[in-house]
Amino acid sequence: MEKVSHLRVESASGLETVCRRLHEAVNLLGGMDSFVKRGSRVLLKPNCGSLSPPEAGRNTDPGIIEAMVILLKEAGVHDITIGEASIIGTDTMEVFRLMGLDGVARRHRVNLVDLNRGPVHKKAVPDPLVLSYVKVFSIADEVDAIINLAKLKTISSVTVSLGLKNFKGLIPDYEKRRFHHTDLSRSIVDLNKVVRGQLTIIDGIIASEFYEPRETGMIFAGANALATDSVAAGAIGIDPAGVDYLSMASEAGLGPVDAAHIAVCGDPLPEPLTDFRKAPEQSGAFSDLFPEVEIIDGKSCSGCASALYVSLKAAKKSGLLRRIPHLSLVVGPDVEKIPEGVSVLCLGNCTRNHQCDDFLVGCPFTSMEFVDYLEKVKSN
Repeated sequence: MEKVSHLRVESASGLETVCRRLHEAVNLLGGMDSFVKRGSRVLLKPNCGSLSPPEAGRNTDPGIIEAMVILLKEAGVHDITIGEASIIGTDTMEVFRLMGLDGVARRHRVNLVDLNRGPVHKKAVPDPLVLSYVKVFSIADEVDAIINLAKLKTISSVTVSLGLKNFKGLIPDYEKRRFHHTDLSRSIVDLNKVVRGQLTIIDGIIASEFYEPRETGMIFAGANALATDSVAAGAIGIDPAGVDYLSMASEAGLGPVDAAHIAVCGDPLPEPLTDFRKAPEQSGAFSDLFPEVEIIDGKSCSGCASALYVSLKAAKKSGLLRRIPHLSLVVGPDVEKIPEGVSVLCLGNCTRNHQCDDFLVGCPFTSMEFVDYLEKVKSN
């Protein structure tokens, strides 16, 4: 029976309160000494993937990160690294600065590292689902413990982004692309076969619902990442057994998804459960959300599908879509016919061979470049 703790932390709480509640969450699991030894070298792996401020709910709350640093130091751990490799095309150190983590690092004298600048190790995957090996940043093998500081999110590339998926920040960009081009769900499982964390914390103080902030005031903690993910998913109305990579991970022996095999302690889960909207997984599935454009999907990978959704959402929010009529967007390599008589924008490197009016490079392309393109079209 795996144990997962759940505690309430309001978004207006100060660092002292966050520290106390996180301490309680870990104590319910046996205390920090159960996960790290005095004098250990520890890697904190937050979710700091996007250039978003804390209130946007896209990245791990800096209060959670700082509180964990404080708790580790109180436990006699002083060699601490906060490490991340942000999403493709994003400067990790810029994300850290926007989140205020440069200040956290200075105050507590811990390392703040863009993992993209470090070496990688090739690790063979036992009984692989899809990948025979995964290249992982070497620091994952060099530390004594990894503490996974994940974020509670519903996203478009997979149903939920929690602890298991957060370890994608431990691989370089070219491996992230390989994951999306192969099979993202199976690749996430294979990654978690070769990298294990000692403790998983999921921050839902301000969660991300369909890329929008939503306060839940929930944090989860567990020794088993899959069990912790399963409880967190269930708390927002998503059946973990219905999430491909979670069910596959359970079948691979990485932990339970069935609530009958997980003991939840701490504060009661909300009743009724918080019901989060699920993002559609592929671009064709969200065409009706953006009727201002025509989406032509030629078997796009999960990376470009996710980038397209985020891009269209940003453009619609800024009012750009309604100002640019008759725009067709092409994603994916297998498009049979490009429409005539309309403006066509091809998105991503795999569309290079299509006959398009304009083209955005990238694997995947970035939402910033997409919005910039629309701004230029509008001004012409």
